[in-house]
Amino acid sequence: MPNKYNKLFISTTDTVIGIGGPVNEEVKNLIYDIKGRDRNKKLIILVSSIKQARKFPEWNSQAEAYAKNYWPGAVTLVVNDQGFRMPNQKGLLEYLETNGPAYMSSCNLSNAPVCKTIENAKQLFPEIDNVYNFGEMSQQPSKIIRVEDGEILRS
Repeated sequence: MPNKYNKLFISTTDTVIGIGGPVNEEVKNLIYDIKGRDRNKKLIILVSSIKQARKFPEWNSQAEAYAKNYWPGAVTLVVNDQGFRMPNQKGLLEYLETNGPAYMSSCNLSNAPVCKTIENAKQLFPEIDNVYNFGEMSQQPSKIIRVEDGEILRS
């Protein structure tokens, strides 16, 4: 029987371990399902570059200006109600450049602590076969800025 979660992956980022997959409705639903996540909580999109972010209809010149200041790094930019982030981690950036942007959410069950290690993540989500260790993490979630008004939603 095929594993419906084979489109998802677990990976380190420059911030915390995440669960992600290609940007499409099926993957979005799988992430919400596997985490038990409230569907009113948005998923961010990880991109490899500003050029990749420009492919999304939500992206605009205001976001572009913020991205030039904060990326790559631990800052998520919310543009027209969609979060985007370009991580500061070479291996992950190469993965995103090759495979395309990815939905990403912290690696945990909703409202539970985030997995600190790859081993912990594999134990929590054994149904996810694709696991990548791209290197060191800060273990701190990203700062979130809404570009329309500059409000810091999470510091």
